[in-house]
Amino acid sequence: MDEMRIKSNTKKSYMGKKILGAILIIVCIFSCYFLIHNKRETIQNVDKHPDKTIVFLQPLDNYTQQEAMLLQNTLKNEFKGLFHKNFEIRVLPNINLTAELKNQNNTRYRADKIIGSLKKEASNHKIIIGLTHKDVSVPYKGKSDWGVLGLSIHGSYACVVSDYRLKNKKRDYWKVVCHEFIHTAYLYGHCPKDSSTCIMKDAKGKADFSNKKRLCGHCRNALE
Repeated sequence: MDEMRIKSNTKKSYMGKKILGAILIIVCIFSCYFLIHNKRETIQNVDKHPDKTIVFLQPLDNYTQQEAMLLQNTLKNEFKGLFHKNFEIRVLPNINLTAELKNQNNTRYRADKIIGSLKKEASNHKIIIGLTHKDVSVPYKGKSDWGVLGLSIHGSYACVVSDYRLKNKKRDYWKVVCHEFIHTAYLYGHCPKDSSTCIMKDAKGKADFSNKKRLCGHCRNALE
């Protein structure tokens, strides 16, 4: 009799574990669906207000929601001083960087490929900025794989910014984000005056934003 009870309890325990495992799988699938669905809903809702430009911060891989929200607050404060236009800034759920976005040697992520994956839902009133800690690269100076801080592609309304090569991430990351945002949203090039303190100064292949603080007068007037 005791042996039958033990077998019965063992069977119940096994069935209980199977049921619990199935529930966890369903919850995981639902959670993933919700994050993806929520991202699409957040972006698609902008179509109801086509006259309003919204900036979407897209955390990639291990770039956390908390980091993105801290950047969001910084950008809100800095944008007030940079532009004579209000931009709403939202943070999207994290998405992973897939292997298809890497370079030929699988050592870095290609910035242009990342933008290609982001631009599908972007437009002139939906600017998407990819945020990553990973090293990103582009073809530059005759090299097929040059590490960069960020990239924007004219007309894509999406860009990507990496802090991998920044020496002072806390101080300078928002500047690089603003630099790429202006390229992306305003379709504006580099500072024609090559002002050393202007955020839009061409980095010329150097990962240095230490002296760049604000827009110079020429660039500010051009963006008004």
